[in-house]
Amino acid sequence: MTGTIKIDGNSLIFEIHGIDVILSIRRTISIPLKHVTSVSTDRVPWQPFQQIKVTGTSLPGVIKDGMFLSSDGLLFFEMHDPDKCITVSLNNERFKKIIFEVQDKESAAKIIKDAISKN
Repeated sequence: MTGTIKIDGNSLIFEIHGIDVILSIRRTISIPLKHVTSVSTDRVPWQPFQQIKVTGTSLPGVIKDGMFLSSDGLLFFEMHDPDKCITVSLNNERFKKIIFEVQDKESAAKIIKDAISKN
């Protein structure tokens, strides 16, 4: 199931829907736009043995929801289809990256990039 993103003032809000709320143990994540360093629409590989699950659910090739520890730091995933994910890189935040599945990743990335450029 895809999530949604929205801009609320100076914040980027990731909204998680349906069963993913339970699987990821989160409903929303709010990040100040000034902490977003980049947005990518590149395909996200599953990498089942590259990260350690902290909380959430992981079935390689099926679902990856929740917090995972990697060599880069703490990551948050909301992913069923890696081809529909955006990767948002962050500074000064708990998560180093948020990998988030959306319906239209090109539009979602444009919304974030436009909001960053305005701030």
